[in-house]
Amino acid sequence: MKMKEILREWKIYEDSMEGGLADDVLDSDFSSDALTNGTKVELEHTDDEVLAKEIAKDHLKEDPLYYDKLGTIEKK
Repeated sequence: MKMKEILREWKIYEDSMEGGLADDVLDSDFSSDALTNGTKVELEHTDDEVLAKEIAKDHLKEDPLYYDKLGTIEKK
């Protein structure tokens, strides 16, 4: 059984968008504040909370400060 399947069975992993940078990465591997903030930002673009969190995880995997930087840019 693959890791994703095990994690899904344990109800700690959902993947609604295959191929993202954060596939197979647990929520706990990210700062909870950053992931919460990122999910809120992405919910501006979708009503699907699972998808919003997955997009946020992809951005945070690429750059852990992604949403901090985005906030700075938006303030300017």
